[in-house]
Amino acid sequence: MSTQTVIILGGGFAGVKCARALSKLFGATPHRIVLFNRENHMVFHPLLAEVASAAAQPKDVAAPLRQLLKDAECRTEEVLNIDLDKKFIDYESHNGLRRQMPFDHLVIACGNEANMALVPGMDEHAFGLKTIGDAIALQAHIMEQMEKAEVCDDDACKRWYLSFVVVGGGFSGVEVAGEINDLVRRSCKFFKHINKDDIRVTIVHSREFLLPEVNASLRDSAKQRMERAGVRVILQAQAARATREGVVLRDETHLPSGTVVCTIGTTPSPLIQRMSGAKINNRLVTEHDMSLPGYPNVWAIGDCAAIVNAHDGKLSPPVGQFAERQGAQVAYNIVARINARSTRPFSYQMLGQLCSIGGRDAVAEILGLRISGFVAWFLWRGIYLMKLPSIPQRIKVGIEWSCDLVFPRTLAHLKTDRSKRVSRAYYAASDWVFHEGDPATDFYMIQHGEVEVVKCKEQGRDDVIAVLGAGDFFGEGALLDGHFRNASVRARTNVELVVLGRSVFTELSSALTPLKESLATAMKRRSGTWTNLEDLRAILESIPLSAVMNALPGAPLYLDSTADEAIERINKHELDFCSVINHEKVLVGIITRSDLLRAIELSATVPKERRQYLLVKDIMVPDPLAITLDESTLLAFATMRERGMKRLPIVESSKHRVLHGYLRIENIMDQVVQRMSNIEREKVSSTSALTKELDRPSL
Repeated sequence: MSTQTVIILGGGFAGVKCARALSKLFGATPHRIVLFNRENHMVFHPLLAEVASAAAQPKDVAAPLRQLLKDAECRTEEVLNIDLDKKFIDYESHNGLRRQMPFDHLVIACGNEANMALVPGMDEHAFGLKTIGDAIALQAHIMEQMEKAEVCDDDACKRWYLSFVVVGGGFSGVEVAGEINDLVRRSCKFFKHINKDDIRVTIVHSREFLLPEVNASLRDSAKQRMERAGVRVILQAQAARATREGVVLRDETHLPSGTVVCTIGTTPSPLIQRMSGAKINNRLVTEHDMSLPGYPNVWAIGDCAAIVNAHDGKLSPPVGQFAERQGAQVAYNIVARINARSTRPFSYQMLGQLCSIGGRDAVAEILGLRISGFVAWFLWRGIYLMKLPSIPQRIKVGIEWSCDLVFPRTLAHLKTDRSKRVSRAYYAASDWVFHEGDPATDFYMIQHGEVEVVKCKEQGRDDVIAVLGAGDFFGEGALLDGHFRNASVRARTNVELVVLGRSVFTELSSALTPLKESLATAMKRRSGTWTNLEDLRAILESIPLSAVMNALPGAPLYLDSTADEAIERINKHELDFCSVINHEKVLVGIITRSDLLRAIELSATVPKERRQYLLVKDIMVPDPLAITLDESTLLAFATMRERGMKRLPIVESSKHRVLHGYLRIENIMDQVVQRMSNIEREKVSSTSALTKELDRPSL
């Protein structure tokens, strides 16, 4: 038998269980199991609330996939697309390039993603609880709020610091509200100026009861026990928006709070959204054996799949114990299909449900037996301890929990930054920032220096089509269109860039109207630079730079020249601008009439006797964009068009910026008009000669 390649997309309960079961079922049979997951660990989500309350350590609820799945290849690249007909996936490789991997069987177990943006303001002002990073950030924030409350001398502000609102009354919401309440109240004894009466933890839930998944008597018991512990429960209420000050309900009730936790709102994985198959509530519809209709070698399990449970004929709920059973069952079905045996429909009867409500209190229903209180809490911890995927994890978490029974929880305030990637980059002259055809990952803004935009022409010759300088940006087109880079960018001088990652750029470009308009204008200008100007391009290429270059208008200024000298020189000679050079005659700045306005404003704010100390270097535009003597009029025109410039300095070279002259857009257009007129006259002359030739009588 040939080696069977099984690709699993997702490292949650379903995907990990499937990989482990496949490894056992394949045995010595040639096989290859490849699991793609963006993180290199499996997150045990039921314990995230424990991490947020410092009852468990972050590393103890994250099982490293490589240690957990010794027989599988674990990869963290992002899967971009699935081709079901040709049996391969596209993924983004380590170097950003798009690659393919074929499969014999594919298991889609990528789950759902958090989407707090369903409620306005929630994404900006609330904490989620989907990843370990979320739990760590929430724990740090809670400690920070208590530290601020301890030193706050305003009673209203102190109560705001110590108010916590949890939106959502399902398992996650109840567990995190209970844990926050327990942590804050148990930690009060270590703070001299915090009273338990100042603490308020609130659950906001849209349904008429908490924990709609469990038995009515248990959810009523959970509500009563939480209220006795000090948790306020608001039912049949929906959050309308979140602000920095708290949560506003649909009836405009304002719940002031320094901390908002959102446990509602999910969205399908982008991979699922791009798939065209039948879906129910954004979940992939499957056959009874969990294969996709029409594709017997493609399977879907977990939260992303709408799987009918043969036990009761209902859709399987998106909970961990169902995901694990689906993973085990689909592994059996894959091996059965490979060996030409019959597959089995998914069938599972839930054994029970458990929910911790904080303060060593819980509710549980196991095999029809309903339990609440400390016994249920102890049972909850014991069962989840045994559910941890590895023995080392069970030992570590067991020790942590044993210590928690005796010792107080840590109050260490570990500050975390949840900011998305904004970085800086430095490129030396002639370094490539990116090449034509590269994948689009970043957006760039030039802080200092210049870059040149390059298109590769025939026979490998580089064609510089524009020069960009400080204040310009590039890289937006491929990010907005989702394509590869359509040109290369090279550092013309030493250049410093501000780099925005794709996610930051997407958020800014969609939210900031001026930026959105600037990007749209730039894309339109850049994409159509020469589309309708081929004749003009040919004319510009034929014009030597010397034919349009002007001598410098008046003597240049120096860095230590005064602002008064600049004003006098520009006014006296009626100049549009004046160059600023150093003592080696190197161009270092430009002063325009607009800059003079700033000089006048600054002069008005200082005493008359001190105006002589206002220098040119204080008001000039430093390191202005320039082109060199050996560059073309075409490049000069493209650069001026890109920047909306009317004047452009000309220097000796990019390394030796000794000033030689400047260009005026009027000179370029005058030459263009003259040459176009000559071309028209030649056409007319040729047409007239041809007409005379045709009119001659034949012999």
